[in-house]
Amino acid sequence: MDMTDQEPLSAEKYLKGLRELFADEIKPYDEDDWDWTWPDEGYQFLETCDFGMAELTFQRVIAARPDDSDGFEGLAMVYKALGHKPQAVILITEALRLAKEGYAKGHIDIEALEEIAMAQRLIHEMSDEE
Repeated sequence: MDMTDQEPLSAEKYLKGLRELFADEIKPYDEDDWDWTWPDEGYQFLETCDFGMAELTFQRVIAARPDDSDGFEGLAMVYKALGHKPQAVILITEALRLAKEGYAKGHIDIEALEEIAMAQRLIHEMSDEE
């Protein structure tokens, strides 16, 4: 599934597609403990500029934990690095929404919430041509 098409994105349709991308392979919240290492692996791929593997890894995080901000934030950072602002904006907005919910429930600390908010500001400041 190509998530970087040129037509205008519907946030709702885009996020639904991401959550269903690996539906046949990954059942939400039904994976082994190794799925909790995927965000770290995704960031390692991102740091080494292996954007394809970073994208795939964060998409799997979203499938495994669709109500967790980790996958959305990581995938937003991949698309930021690739200059895909529309996708990055949708993803970081969803990551922040989920992080706020997690913070309200005591599942995420204020530093993590502030980090996602800072990432959102940086993505919104991207030029549209990046």
